[in-house]
Amino acid sequence: MMMYELQPGMFIVKKRKRNFRKLFLFRYFTDRALIFFLVVFLMILSLFFVTKVKARERDAPVKTVTSICILPGDSLWSVAKTFYTPECGDFLDYVAEIKRSNGLRNDEIHAGAYLIVPYFTNEKIN
Repeated sequence: MMMYELQPGMFIVKKRKRNFRKLFLFRYFTDRALIFFLVVFLMILSLFFVTKVKARERDAPVKTVTSICILPGDSLWSVAKTFYTPECGDFLDYVAEIKRSNGLRNDEIHAGAYLIVPYFTNEKIN
């Protein structure tokens, strides 16, 4: 009986006449199959995340703007309160966004003037 000293990375294969060819083909098949199944798995995984993101975008409220005429007694805060929704974020940031959209430096607005007011809606715009 002959003894071999095993080195790291070596493996023992029993050489049976009928199984030898199967072992040889299976060894090369696993490398290609592993790469193929890994690529297919990554493609399916990426499709899952893409459809999930698209569904979330479809359901998300759309940011749009409208123009309003300021009536006597209106203030920037009352206009902001009318159009404010939780999607807008913090209320103070929303007031600052209205001011920025209209080029205002302070909270002063005048009756008869027009304001551009950004707001969120769930309706689809064509």
